Amino acid sequence: MNQTIQLVISAITAMGGAEILRYFLFRRSDKRKASAEAATAEFRILQETNQFLQQQLKEKEERFAEQTSIVRQLNSDIIDLLKLKGKLECELATTRCQVRHCQNRQPQNGY
Repeated sequence: MNQTIQLVISAITAMGGAEILRYFLFRRSDKRKASAEAATAEFRILQETNQFLQQQLKEKEERFAEQTSIVRQLNSDIIDLLKLKGKLECELATTRCQVRHCQNRQPQNGY
């Protein structure tokens, strides 16, 4: 019996008995370390994703501000042109001859 126990112990030792002993003694702390490393890696990935999305949002906000500026400028130009058109139509209405085929018609347009 004593020889059998010694044979089993020597077989376990030859197969890595120290590792088995270490596994049983430190399995909880190893699980905590592995869990902490996984959480750290996941946090790092989330942080990188967050930074990437913030950069994209910043670029889109800049493009939006630029396009809004262009639209406002074009609207301002349209308003100025409408004012000029109205002014010219008023001037034309005051100087246009209402009689058709008038020799002194201003502007001459063939009527």
